[in-house]
Amino acid sequence: MGQWIDFKVSLKQPLSERQNDPDQEQAKNFSPKGHALIRGVAGSGKSLILRDRATSLAKEFDRILVLSYNRLMNQWLNATIESATASTFHTWAYTFGYTYDHDQNPEQRQEAIALAKVSGFQYDAILIDEAQDFYDEWFQAVLAVLNPDTQSLFFVYDNTQSIYGQPHRRKSGWTWKNLGINVTGRSQVFDVNYRNTPEILDVAWNFIRPALENAQMPVARRERDDKGKVIKTPSIGTIIEPRKKTSRSSGIKPLLLPMNRSAMPSLIAQQVKMALDSHPDSSIGVLYHPNIPAAAILQGGITRELTALGVQHVAPQSSQERSENVVRRPCVLVDSWNAVKGLEFDAVIIVGLDAIPEFDDVDRTFEAKASLYVAMTRARDHLVMLYTRQTALVESVEQALMADSVLLEG
Repeated sequence: MGQWIDFKVSLKQPLSERQNDPDQEQAKNFSPKGHALIRGVAGSGKSLILRDRATSLAKEFDRILVLSYNRLMNQWLNATIESATASTFHTWAYTFGYTYDHDQNPEQRQEAIALAKVSGFQYDAILIDEAQDFYDEWFQAVLAVLNPDTQSLFFVYDNTQSIYGQPHRRKSGWTWKNLGINVTGRSQVFDVNYRNTPEILDVAWNFIRPALENAQMPVARRERDDKGKVIKTPSIGTIIEPRKKTSRSSGIKPLLLPMNRSAMPSLIAQQVKMALDSHPDSSIGVLYHPNIPAAAILQGGITRELTALGVQHVAPQSSQERSENVVRRPCVLVDSWNAVKGLEFDAVIIVGLDAIPEFDDVDRTFEAKASLYVAMTRARDHLVMLYTRQTALVESVEQALMADSVLLEG
């Protein structure tokens, strides 16, 4: 088995110097007051614009709250936003008595609204990342602590990455007005993926597109004229088809490899070591399915092998450890792929495709496949996917690798 990842090749197609495109600039500069949202495809810069907007709002307001769903993403926000309080929803809501147990049913989640109203909190501006994963009641709790004079609510989301429920919000006909959120004239779409090479994005999209169709989630392109001006944007209930940057093409196709589970820790560690030897200042995510059999044993085995090879890495085993600063670049992170939503790496090794279950329920099936789509789109330049047994899902990834590209240039 040859070398999986050679950064010397991908370094020839580096990420371009960051500069906002017109859509991003417009969203960042929405009026400070009122509700506003961004629908953005994976890798389109949603979190970066949210960060920039938080920094900008700090010049207008004193009390700013930034919320996200997972701890690693919150850690990144905390490290990059100095002028606001950044927290996961659960950590923030715990301060006024809401706990994980409340998530279990709608009646208990209603308590978040009641508790927020009597919390004594009030914020001039609230920004929400990963909003597709927030329950309806969480939004209503947030609105309860928002300064009525500013009504400054800004949130970003992508229903293609919706892996924690809320299927009703993924259907056509649903509107944010149902929650008392009015974004008429104050919404923007980011449809250009800047993160992934076209080779990675094509495979990820070819994989998730059938799952979107099966879940009855309509997909449409944002229409442009010959000069590139947007002439039609799909409705709120429609999934936006991403556009790719062919300038990011490296010619490096994602790899799908069968492997004996007992051999995985040693081989993965050896490949990570070789990859870093080709360019030490690189980030690598070794991501496994959260429900893979003996996940902790697998993570521990990879950790031991990496340590034996002298490879510095982090492998958080608890929510508390994910709250620490473990994603400084360059880094090697070994964790479940659900935990790294919102993050990105130069290379990603995905372990346990065959652990993804099939469900009779189409919504749960979509969420399971969306979690793999999220994992795939964490990779900037290199994507390696491992499995131990052939399953229907592995076959669908094989088909995605062989399918023609349908995505347009951004």
